[in-house]
Amino acid sequence: MTEAQIRETMAEVKKRTQKTAYQIHIEHGKEPGILDSKFGGAPYWDLSKEYPTDSDGDMLALLAQINFDQLDTDGTELPDKGMLQFFIKPDDVFGLDFDEPDLQDRFRVVYHETVDAAVTKEQILALCPPVSVDTEDMPVYGEYAIAFEKREISMSDSDYRYDALFEQCAKEKYGAQVEYAGTLYAEAGEDTYEAVTSDEFQTVGHWLLGYPFFTQSDVRGDSDALADYDTLLFQMDSDSGDQEEYVLWGDCGVANFFIHSEDLKKRDFRRVLYNWDCC
Repeated sequence: MTEAQIRETMAEVKKRTQKTAYQIHIEHGKEPGILDSKFGGAPYWDLSKEYPTDSDGDMLALLAQINFDQLDTDGTELPDKGMLQFFIKPDDVFGLDFDEPDLQDRFRVVYHETVDAAVTKEQILALCPPVSVDTEDMPVYGEYAIAFEKREISMSDSDYRYDALFEQCAKEKYGAQVEYAGTLYAEAGEDTYEAVTSDEFQTVGHWLLGYPFFTQSDVRGDSDALADYDTLLFQMDSDSGDQEEYVLWGDCGVANFFIHSEDLKKRDFRRVLYNWDCC
């Protein structure tokens, strides 16, 4: 394929996969409350529920929480109210299960349909949960308020489905005129690949919905069972600034949480795939 054909095919993929998502930014200098959307810190918790623990009885730590009462989710698959939380075990692999990454034991995704505004931080801390600011084995080094930027985003070639879709679009557009090499990188060659992808896709960073970024590869492409997780629910990237680390997954890695689109519509968060990788 010529560079012009590659660019035109990429534009078609971009058009077909465009969706609304929220890029997440850390708000430095703002202290979040117990009910606010944030990374790390003490979690909100419904005191009528049992706090999340793993099969060893160890309490999990808050990675992030999203308060939908504070976020306009119109036009997306997300709930329009309540709180979504992501917990992991504070250990040397941040709660990752390499054999069963969708087994919610050392990680947990919890959705509270309603938020009790009367719950206090003191009541939560009385439960003695591990908190990122006091725990070494966490990728989040503090407690950070977060803000959301609503954006339109398209699939990048980090997603295991990209190459098949690219080939389909190329064949539909050019038919027998093209012979696809199997991956965008192989088809384009290093120089053209760098040129055509430099500004096309921006899937790095922290996201709610959208499409994933990986430092290694998309684990969903390794198993038919994992391929069922077709929707990026949440992505937390490594994050630093002013010679200070805020979030660090191993050696500058990234974490992803995936869900099936039908489960998201039903607000059923029992089946979620959690993975992180690093360079």
